[in-house]
Amino acid sequence: MERGENATLVQHPLNHQIQFKVRPDPDWTQRIGEAWAGALVNSRRESAGIIAVMEGRLVIADPNNSEGAITAEVVAGEYEVVLTVAHLGSEATYDYEEYVSHAFALRRDNEGVTTIEPLTDEHGTELGVEGTITTFAGEGVIARIAADYPDLRIWTIPRLLSAVSPEANLPDSKSVRAPTKDGSSVLIAVEAGSGRQDYPLFRLADAKGNTVGVLVDFFVDNRPYDE
Repeated sequence: MERGENATLVQHPLNHQIQFKVRPDPDWTQRIGEAWAGALVNSRRESAGIIAVMEGRLVIADPNNSEGAITAEVVAGEYEVVLTVAHLGSEATYDYEEYVSHAFALRRDNEGVTTIEPLTDEHGTELGVEGTITTFAGEGVIARIAADYPDLRIWTIPRLLSAVSPEANLPDSKSVRAPTKDGSSVLIAVEAGSGRQDYPLFRLADAKGNTVGVLVDFFVDNRPYDE
């Protein structure tokens, strides 16, 4: 595929009379900026809740894959988890769908984000999270909630919602605010993207270079085709 304003025609490898109309290669840098600014096309922003990261260690993970958990060193404080929910299709054509395209945890009392860049480890390797559910939490919170709800076993949004709020009836929920039973800690779980299951993380930093948040790009491309 090629970058550009228009779709690209790609020839079938076995039949030269057939061509496929494919979308231009997405400019993901621009899309991240639009998601951060709340200007992403065909989408809305919503808050998923507040988590405490008082030790300055923000954990992003799929609880079903503990070995893939990423711990980001951030400024200690309360963090709001904000989602960009992308719309695809149309209710008029009965193919309307919604997916979380981006999610970020941002320190509530911050001095402004001036830098968005790949989150890396001490060797400069860019980091990402794998899975179908992504949680944001302080260090140790996932383990405490797993101990509180031992029947949960496999973590999904519906199962977690049923465990922590059995009276709730939110079949289309894209996120869950899950507190420990004693109410001392909370995590936010987000339904991750639309099936890719391998998502990059981005560091949100202020003008002083402090890490005040982390953004996840779930690679949902919901831009309309230009007919």
